[in-house]
Amino acid sequence: MDRGVQVKFKQGSKARANWRVRDGIAGLVLARYSCSAGASEKPERLDVHFGTDGIVWGERASEFEIIPPERPHS
Repeated sequence: MDRGVQVKFKQGSKARANWRVRDGIAGLVLARYSCSAGASEKPERLDVHFGTDGIVWGERASEFEIIPPERPHS
């Protein structure tokens, strides 16, 4: 998930409740990174801006799903 992609928390995500983000709200990925400590890899993390619901800092990328961009009507 790259910077600028719209995402939302996956259905049933416990992380969504912990961050107090309303269900189904779209957020914009601000940053994507992974942390490592020694030889062990840590999961990829995202910082996501959810408008008035705030910013989620360093949550696992696996907690989110991409919202496909809308196609223009012809």
